[in-house]
Amino acid sequence: MSFIIDFLSNNFLTGIIVAVFGIVSKFALRFFSNDRWETIKENILIAMLWAEETYGLGHGQEKWQKAWQKIVELLAKKGIKLKEKEISIVTDMMKSDVPIINSISYSTVPEVVRELREAPKRHPEIQTIIENLRKKRAKAAK
Repeated sequence: MSFIIDFLSNNFLTGIIVAVFGIVSKFALRFFSNDRWETIKENILIAMLWAEETYGLGHGQEKWQKAWQKIVELLAKKGIKLKEKEISIVTDMMKSDVPIINSISYSTVPEVVRELREAPKRHPEIQTIIENLRKKRAKAAK
């Protein structure tokens, strides 16, 4: 019996240190690892491509809100909850990904279809400029 007591007393402190280190490292990896940010970046692209595919051209604000909801939903499934400080970083990442999403989405659309698609709520001045450019392009093509 004294052998067990000697063993426990000699190794008890070591066991506690190992257990505490394991818990702290698990916590640190969960909240500070690069894998977490890689997952967030990946889910931003997934959600934005999903919103682009679902809503298409000309629904900017609605696409943005639905993409944000999808990001939160996807991250919740993976056990990641964004902190207040991270929300602004994620929205900035979303804004920086807009050109990437547009190039992915619209590079595959044929030119004829792109010209026929009109974005709603354009200002009349912009519409006039576009029409003038189309006329110049048509003349140059002849």
